[in-house]
Amino acid sequence: MSDEMDGIRIERAAPEDAFVLAAMTLRWDLEGGSPRRDGFIDEFAEAWLAQGAARPAWLARRADGEPVAFAIGILATSLPSLRRPTGGWVHLSSVYVAPDLRGRGLGERLLRHIIDWAAESGLYRLQLNATDRARPLYRRVGFGGPQDTLMQCVLTDRLPTS
Repeated sequence: MSDEMDGIRIERAAPEDAFVLAAMTLRWDLEGGSPRRDGFIDEFAEAWLAQGAARPAWLARRADGEPVAFAIGILATSLPSLRRPTGGWVHLSSVYVAPDLRGRGLGERLLRHIIDWAAESGLYRLQLNATDRARPLYRRVGFGGPQDTLMQCVLTDRLPTS
């Protein structure tokens, strides 16, 4: 599925996009103040490729091919159960729009594209962790507030320090 509007095309990322996703992730991390790390682009691309279909991703590109937005998810599949639907869900771990296009509807288009893909793929949920700034965008496309049952255990002593 491809979505084109205003000269910007949104489509699923393919293996040949691994370095594009890596460069976009680096750009996002640097905007957030993260320090550079030698070899990051190769490290990211190799890790994304190694995870294959478990890491669906989407890219938005201008007509000239310049990438301007991306989203990366983690696909989880459910084992059969009598208590819940069979299928799976995607946790969107990264959603990024280039600064010059923020607030112009591209993030909403990207998310709606992903929602359509998820519905067509038989998935029953999308989830993400929202920042305060992005929460209105996520609400516009159908995401709701956190549930009391969604909990996490953060193992801070296991997080990388650099």
